[in-house]
Amino acid sequence: MTRKHLKSLFRFFLNNKKKTTHTQIGSFQMLINNDHALPYYLKFLPHYSKNFPRIAGHVNKKHSDLVILDIGANIGDTVALVRSEINCPIICIEGDSYFFSILKKNIEQFIQVIPFQIFLGDSSKTITGKTECNRGTLKITEKNTVENSEKIEITTLDNFFFQHKDINKAKLLKIDTDGYDLKIIRGGLKYINETKPIIFFEYDTTLLSEANDDGLSTLDLLDKIGYSSALFYDNYGRLILSTTLQNKEQVEQMHNYIKKGNGAFPYFDICLFHKIDTNLAEEVIRNEMEYFKNI
Repeated sequence: MTRKHLKSLFRFFLNNKKKTTHTQIGSFQMLINNDHALPYYLKFLPHYSKNFPRIAGHVNKKHSDLVILDIGANIGDTVALVRSEINCPIICIEGDSYFFSILKKNIEQFIQVIPFQIFLGDSSKTITGKTECNRGTLKITEKNTVENSEKIEITTLDNFFFQHKDINKAKLLKIDTDGYDLKIIRGGLKYINETKPIIFFEYDTTLLSEANDDGLSTLDLLDKIGYSSALFYDNYGRLILSTTLQNKEQVEQMHNYIKKGNGAFPYFDICLFHKIDTNLAEEVIRNEMEYFKNI
């Protein structure tokens, strides 16, 4: 994205705030708040958010009864992009009331998309903090001293599935929650151990640090329960490399590259496969390499 585009984008955000409009996402028209950065990312970054729908397509070939769990569903953009490729049930979880209101309107055009308004974390508790929206993203700041702080109810992914036993446990788990991703994983270890989903999540060391999380310890934990194959993408959606969680040196090198935001890009998206899905992981890796080779 050029400097001219960035300046234009910044002016647009300042002028529009929380007005809404419709925009094309995948094959669908979606309602979106005008200060949301997504339309510009999709326009100027051709690979942005396209990796997850491709992966979902490969997973669906092996698991024809695929259910996707989309945590941090925002306005439903992942739903639109996935449904542009495959048709499968999607469970959407979004905690913010404003994004949730847009999400509910957007998914009226889809069948078998179920929304829930809850915040997830590593334990069930009430915290004092503040939700902060920034160009379509949202994060929770847990501090009593934050101006306009409020009580925020947090539950765990395991508790969610216990309370909704009628919902099939999802084989593909996507998390995008600006620093809470690994807390949510730790709060869903019973579900993860039982279902062994493919896990696609954001790995931002700066946001993890702000959420009092370190990142590597959770990757070690996933290694210990059988997760192995890992695909690292930059935040623009381009594949960087594939490796395994057992390759500790390489994983730590990747972690250190973006530590404190010092890399060429701020975060990774990581896709993890359990050892039982090694063949599927190898197929996805081959196809992703071929996809980027032919661009």
